[in-house]
Amino acid sequence: MAYVNMKPSEILSREQIVALKEKKDWKNVVSIVSNWSQIVIAIALFYIFPHWATFLMALIIIGSRQFALAVLVHEGAHNLLFSNQKINDWASQWLCAYPIFQDNRVYRPYHLTHHRFTETEQDPDLSLSAPFPITKLSFARKVLRDLLGITGLRRYGNTLASIFKTKSDNYREGLTKIWHKIHGFFISNLIIFLLLSLLAHWSLFFLLWWLPSLTYYSLIIRIRNIAEHAVTPGDNDFNNTRTTKASLLMKYFMVPLNVNYHLEHHLFIRCPWYNLPKAHKMLLDEGYADKMCIESSYRSVLRKATGR
Repeated sequence: MAYVNMKPSEILSREQIVALKEKKDWKNVVSIVSNWSQIVIAIALFYIFPHWATFLMALIIIGSRQFALAVLVHEGAHNLLFSNQKINDWASQWLCAYPIFQDNRVYRPYHLTHHRFTETEQDPDLSLSAPFPITKLSFARKVLRDLLGITGLRRYGNTLASIFKTKSDNYREGLTKIWHKIHGFFISNLIIFLLLSLLAHWSLFFLLWWLPSLTYYSLIIRIRNIAEHAVTPGDNDFNNTRTTKASLLMKYFMVPLNVNYHLEHHLFIRCPWYNLPKAHKMLLDEGYADKMCIESSYRSVLRKATGR
């Protein structure tokens, strides 16, 4: 590939790159508080006004906010969440990753390998894009499995199985290693369960915390994975990753925090999420539009991905 690991300095000026790397910690404070507040409001709305419509609305909102937390986990993996390293790691783990059963200690090295070897045989995420294009029927089956929670159960089941298969020399050491891997998830979800039990009803932990994660969140992950790298030309760093334009509704319910600007993220991995639209404009202004892989909508991407 002609542009593997292309340096940002080969694309934009030093001044532009400095502007893209500028961190504004307060934006992530607002984002974390806002996303958790929306989760609380969605749960309260259904609890106060129980109805299938408020339940469905809450499920979708919470699933999308769980994905927003996952985006912030990703920011933490790139050390972009907060300028202070300790705060970055603590906040990304305890306020974002652990509640949704993620762990930056595992995700960070995995994800950085994906950046280094994007769409090559060494890319650990290659299996997510390689099967495409697929048939419309195959895609429909995948979406059905997402919405029924089958995909989510497999995802979390595989993670748990991996944790409990941790190798050790003796029983006590094994338990210590397992607790080290799972303690953050257990503690954070126990806190959520206790708060919902005390302030509302224990069943909401399963109905409006885990059910969205097993269903709508799974669907978002699938569509995002397809849009980012599937059926791209893959010739160089400008077209092995895709940026997809999105409406305001799509940005809220499917691709929050500018996650649709994925090409810009790959070209400038030290660019925080709130600077990605600026990066996109800079690239267009510098005349790179013809080289970039940009899709007009997620519907258009899915048409290409299901065109076999």
